Amino acid sequence: MQITWLGHAAFHLQTSSDSLLLDPFWTGNPTFPEGAEAKIDKVDIIALTHGHEDHVGDTVRLAKKYGATVFAQPEICAWLGSQGVEKLEPMNIGGRLEQGGFSLAMVQAFHSSSLTENGRSIDMGDPAGFVIRGGGTSVYVAGDTGIFSDMALIQRIYEPRVGILPVGDRFTMGPELAAIACNEFLNLDLVIPAHWGTFPLLHGDPHKLSGLVTRGRVQIPTPGEPIEV
Repeated sequence: MQITWLGHAAFHLQTSSDSLLLDPFWTGNPTFPEGAEAKIDKVDIIALTHGHEDHVGDTVRLAKKYGATVFAQPEICAWLGSQGVEKLEPMNIGGRLEQGGFSLAMVQAFHSSSLTENGRSIDMGDPAGFVIRGGGTSVYVAGDTGIFSDMALIQRIYEPRVGILPVGDRFTMGPELAAIACNEFLNLDLVIPAHWGTFPLLHGDPHKLSGLVTRGRVQIPTPGEPIEV
């Protein structure tokens, strides 16, 4: 599998046969790599961790452009349906779905999830993470979350070897708490920090994570450059 960071919490997961976008916040994302969309000619699945604008992002446009199926909480799927997205797979925490060469298990996260329209907040269900299997690799996508001890249960049940963890602080874990998650609850070979550096408010430093993690290797991604896992 190739994992390509597209800035913020947006990723492209590519196997030899299947293509998945995660939280595709592209428009308005200053860390989105120029020309990245032109390099993606096929998307089978769009997976959304929660309903905040910096995660739903370009989902409506991209789902229509690629004919992709969106996997998300039922409330998010209902909103997307109202925007004309046709291929939807609502799911909830504890559930697992398969499409093509990908398997997605939805797991717990601790955050919030809403969308603002016309000055009003719309409930978008519960936040979540995913464990995504494809191409012989299992990836834990924590989503936007604080630390919680049941990350150990996610590790026990799904046995992910790669983790995409937020480290930006303020709205999610910072590097210190993400390191505790890696060292005490998870057992990952590779840790990819996300949700950092997009805006000044996200002050968590991924290099600090590298210095604190003792179980697993941290690889700080460069937007647009694939990581082979």
